[in-house]
This record gives sequence, C-alpha cells and structure tokens, in this order.
Amino acid sequence: MRSFNFFSGERSIPVIILLSLLVICASASAEEPPEDNYPGSSHFLRGAVQAGSVLQTNDFLKGANQSGEPIESFRSLRLEFGWQTDGSKDWHHSYNFPSFGVGLYGADYNNDEELGTPTSLYGFFNWPLIRGERWKFLFDIAFGLTNDWQPYDPVTNPKNMAMGLGRSVHIEGGPSVEYRLADRWALIGGLTFTHFSNGGTQRPNHGINQIGPLLFVKYATDTPVAPPARSHGHEYPEGWDLTVTGSAGKRNLDLEFKGDEVERYANKSYFIGNLTVGMGKRFSYKSRYVFGLDLGYDESVGDLIVLDGIERGVNASGTTADNFELALFGGYEIVAHRTHLIVHFGYKILRKDLPNRLPDFYQRLGVKQFFYQNWFAGMNVRFHEIGSADNLEWNIGYKMGF
Repeated sequence: MRSFNFFSGERSIPVIILLSLLVICASASAEEPPEDNYPGSSHFLRGAVQAGSVLQTNDFLKGANQSGEPIESFRSLRLEFGWQTDGSKDWHHSYNFPSFGVGLYGADYNNDEELGTPTSLYGFFNWPLIRGERWKFLFDIAFGLTNDWQPYDPVTNPKNMAMGLGRSVHIEGGPSVEYRLADRWALIGGLTFTHFSNGGTQRPNHGINQIGPLLFVKYATDTPVAPPARSHGHEYPEGWDLTVTGSAGKRNLDLEFKGDEVERYANKSYFIGNLTVGMGKRFSYKSRYVFGLDLGYDESVGDLIVLDGIERGVNASGTTADNFELALFGGYEIVAHRTHLIVHFGYKILRKDLPNRLPDFYQRLGVKQFFYQNWFAGMNVRFHEIGSADNLEWNIGYKMGF
C-alpha cells in the first residue's frame, strides 16, 4: 500500500477544507464550560484499516480505463482525534453521550495514474444507539473534503469519467460496534458506505461509491469517565424562526458538444447563487422542519440559450432576467447542539423554459454550523433525480426567532 502524503502535489489542500471543519465538526469550542459537577469532555485517538468493494456505477470503473481492468476494490487508512461528551449539556443526553472529532483518510485503488492518491480531511460524529456495560452499538457519520484525485483531462487522462476535478466531497456513514478491552483501549468493528463527488462543480462527475468493513483501535488519552444517568424530556425552543441564507457555487455544462464552434463551452465554469428564506420549527429536541422560498441565479442559462439557437440554426441570446428562478422548498433538519444536518426538497415554480436546463425538482443535502450566536455557515450538495449532483453550495446565514 502506498504511503499517504496529504500535503504533497501541486494541488495543496485548499483553505476551504480547513474552513469546512469549522462547519462540519460538532462545536467543541462553541460549548459553554461544563458545570462544576461534570469533568468536561475527554479525548481519544483511534486508527483504522479498511478494505472493501468499489461499486460498479460507471463504465470507467467497469474497465473502460487505460488498464482495461475493472476497479473493483480499495484499501484505506485513517487516523482520528475525538472528544467524548460528558453529559453536561442536554444534547449529550439526547444523543446518548456521543463523540465527535476530526480525521485524516487516505485510499488506494491500485490505479494512481488515473485516479491519483486521494486523501480526505473530515469531521465525524458517533451516535451510540444502544449501550451496554462494555460495548456500544453506534451509527457513524463523516463529512469532509478530499484532495489529490487525478482528474479527467481530455489529453492526459481522457477515460476518467468518475472525477472531473482534483478535489471532491467525502460523505460517509454506517453502523459499528465498540467493545472496551481495558480502561483506555477499545476495538471497533463497522461497515461504511462512502461517496466521493465534486458536486457537479466540474464535469465529468460520475463519482465513486464504495462499501466495506473497517476495524478501529481506540485509545483514550484521558482517564475515561463513566457517563451519568441519562436524562430525558429536555426542553427545546418551540416557537417559529426565520432563516435567511445566501449561498454560492459553480458548475459547468453536462452536454455533448459538437464542432469547434461550441467546444469552448465544455469546460466553462458558471456562477450559481441562491437566496433562501425559510420558516422553521422544532418538533423535538433533535428534529426540526423547515419550508420557504429559494430565489436562484444560474449564470449558465445565457449560454444554454445560445447553444439552443445554434442547434436550431438561429441566432439567440438571453437577458440577465432569464438567469433567475424561484422555487418552493420543504425539508427536515437533524439538530445536534449547534450543528444541523439538512435534507431539503425543492420545486421551481418560476423559470425560463429551456432545453438542457436543470430539472424543476431538486434536492439538497448538507450541514450547517452556528459559529457565533445566530450566525451560521455551511456547505450543501444540490441534486436532481435524488442522485445526480448539480453543484456545491457554500453558504452563510442568520436565524431570527419570534
């Protein structure tokens, strides 16, 4: 297995990866100091090895690559540093005393020439669903960014239809069982599903999906403290709130281009913006629903009008107003202290009817972190047809209660 060098290569880790950790990780620094009768969060290190299967979701992975062999398996290593909650906050009890932290991940597909040496920096959240005296049954979630893919290039890497950009999103989840061997040592066995995609920022973007078992060794760097008796029935804000969110991203067109006249549109990047106004209400300590309006701006519409005119043999051009669209959305948010995991479904009610424009029905999956009072920042992946990514949305917003 190759050695992982996260800081090597021409594509060094972008600042946005480091910023994303502030968005993704449960906010240890944002918590108030624990009460006197609580010890505060303890810390741990854990490392894992993994081997598993790459799902054959596109022709490149099935063997339409330079080697002519399917890319069917992967191996990976990871190292994580985490915080174990102590019960000093209501949300610790609601999630059965979870842990969270940051991790470093590297994978090997035995195809460095076409796929590169992907390495991820991510935040993770471990939710104990069932606890025993020496064991826990957990559900684990990780979200971060990956660097050092070898992306598609029409000259040097023309067959890689999985990754169109050297960076991607890393999304992961799955169950695990932790068994405590001694006061500070534990073994964790689990199964994870992992998805890599650039969110439609750069085409082609068929992505990579993989699944496999993994084995962790965990070491508590502080003397472990037994969690207190779990408390139920915590109070939560029951009123309505209004959130205003601004987001931005970019995408390019996923079209078959014919002729020299239109090839210049193939790798052109377009700005995607969104102003979201949503009404939300908590219906449990861990859950919230939200609905509202999305006012979107898609810079690619002007060129789609031009390309449609070329296809029909006429001269055509658009106006700035054609780039705007209005949509209704509704969704669900999982709340863990100041971190929200969001799932939204939207439908466009006003937009210019045009061939090859993104579909009316879309979905949004992402995370947002309240970093200062009612201000939050986050990142979403926007989809259509549930699994086809349109673009990434980097956002910042403000919540008002009433």
